[in-house]
Amino acid sequence: MKKFILITLLSICKLFSFDSNIQASYAIGIFHENGMGENIQHKKITDQDYNGTCFSKIVIFGNYGNHSKIDVKIGNSLGYYKSKIPIFNERKIKIGDELTFEHYNVSKGYFQVKINNKLYDTKVFVK
Repeated sequence: MKKFILITLLSICKLFSFDSNIQASYAIGIFHENGMGENIQHKKITDQDYNGTCFSKIVIFGNYGNHSKIDVKIGNSLGYYKSKIPIFNERKIKIGDELTFEHYNVSKGYFQVKINNKLYDTKVFVK
């Protein structure tokens, strides 16, 4: 009887646990406070300077847990989560999310996207 209860309990815990399955995550944009900015998907260096306060956008494809640690940095400035927009494919199936972060005291440095301490994107240098 004890084995049955233990097996049942373990199977229920497995059913309700959430396994993150992130296929990819990319930095897609950086913007000033006034909304002017640029798409950084295919760039190595930004065209404009983003000193002070700015906003960044990333996209995450796949499933990730509510307790996933998402770190978005520009140089030494850590981004603070602002909003999320779901992304759907043509069959109305959710495939990911677009997240917006606000950064304070930005100086130059690389744009880094880390989820659960795994580095996903760091190719763009922000002036």
